Amino acid sequence: MFNVNQLLLVALAALIAIAAATPAPQAPAPETTPVEHPPNDPLISIFYANEPMRSTVQVLGDYATATGQCRGLEGREDGFIYMHTWPTYDNLRPAWKVRLYRDWGCVGAPAAELTVYDGVRPHIPMADPADRSKPLVVKSVSFVPF
Repeated sequence: MFNVNQLLLVALAALIAIAAATPAPQAPAPETTPVEHPPNDPLISIFYANEPMRSTVQVLGDYATATGQCRGLEGREDGFIYMHTWPTYDNLRPAWKVRLYRDWGCVGAPAAELTVYDGVRPHIPMADPADRSKPLVVKSVSFVPF
């Protein structure tokens, strides 16, 4: 008859043999996610420092049509205290950013590239990166996928 230790050794050997014969699980194939394009019809909402109402600029069309489209603004000297782009992706990530230009026609290098600016609570207009003592005077914007 077998004693307990011998039975345990046989059981252990059987488990090792079964484990060695079982193939290792395969890693799942990586998912190929389609390229996500930003939603259509992007817009920018701007609140100026001396104006209680919102100004909105929108480009109608899909991402290929809207990308790089230049739109003119008033070029207000008081600067803006709040700006945001819309729409977002379904998970609320920003989908669009805007390039802000100091001149009409989106000429030259952009002064800034943003999805949102919030200076409402301290009521501070966005400063011009070239001269932080003055508000950024934006004369044109272009939309860029985020």
